[in-house]
Amino acid sequence: MGVWVLRRRYLFPGGWSYTFSQLYEGERASLSNARHEARNWDRRATQEESSAQQEVASAKAEREQRLRVLEQQIAVLRHPGSGGRVDALGELILCEHLLVVKSANGTRSIHLAGLDVRFEMGQRNHSIYCTDAAGQVHRAKYPHQPSAADPQEQRFDEDRVRDFAVAIQNTVAAENSFRARLPVQLKETESELDKVRADTTALDDARQRLSRLQELNRLNPQRKAADAALEKARRDWEELTSRLPPK
Repeated sequence: MGVWVLRRRYLFPGGWSYTFSQLYEGERASLSNARHEARNWDRRATQEESSAQQEVASAKAEREQRLRVLEQQIAVLRHPGSGGRVDALGELILCEHLLVVKSANGTRSIHLAGLDVRFEMGQRNHSIYCTDAAGQVHRAKYPHQPSAADPQEQRFDEDRVRDFAVAIQNTVAAENSFRARLPVQLKETESELDKVRADTTALDDARQRLSRLQELNRLNPQRKAADAALEKARRDWEELTSRLPPK
């Protein structure tokens, strides 16, 4: 038996003649029309409410995204870490907030804030001296002539070492400026986060629009009339066939 036949017997139950006979064509048409009208109103309400629900979801997502961005900014301001890599030469790796030293003795970090950097030429090595805020000095050596014991030793061009020293100095200047602005920037960002957390206007408005729309659709007299007409058509069919058809 075909799917169409099974579907039709489901929609118009009660026996073969009620489902297919021309004798009951008018009753079937009345039930079909009532279903069509009620479903149209249901479909319209569903589409309207779905659109309003998307507005709620969009307002919620936008607010949560704004909160995440501000929370991430505050986390970075409170704990800047090393920052992005700027440059590297020899044992020194220059990052936005730290100077990382990798040597045979291990790895350590020097804070850039307050760091004093100078370049010096030497007979065998160019040197970059880094003096931190506590007065401790680190000397990075860049050989420009190979030693007799190790002719394969890496050599460094003077201009490259000078440029790297300047890069450290410029990054230190940027770090000092960042640290000077940090308290105010952190306070402003925390204040902005508090405002965003407290401000639920857009989300509340979207939720209210959805609630009003749902109430309007529930009380819509045309929709209620279509539902009532469908219910009457179903009861009429039940009275005729002793079988209540689906909506």
